Amino acid sequence: MHTFQQQLNNSPFIPVLEIEVIDQNGQADYIHCEVSVRGNQLIAQRDAVSKKEENSRYIAKSSIDIDSDCFSLDEHLGDLYSEISNDILFGDLYNLAK
Repeated sequence: MHTFQQQLNNSPFIPVLEIEVIDQNGQADYIHCEVSVRGNQLIAQRDAVSKKEENSRYIAKSSIDIDSDCFSLDEHLGDLYSEISNDILFGDLYNLAK
């Protein structure tokens, strides 16, 4: 098992991110992301942020490659958060809340 997965498993916190967004009607909402390690990637399975993802039969996700030799889990989680934010910005269903 990868060290980061062990850290997630041993954490007293649930590995979930929630990012506040604004939907197309101007209403506040949240994108829910479940974080896990798969192979050499940190994955956030999340709500769809584009019509293409919404119509796909697959679960939407954002991911980053793990470099555990140089970066900590916290740094990777920050990078994953940035990746999710970019996916929201380039999607067509939501805008990031300010």
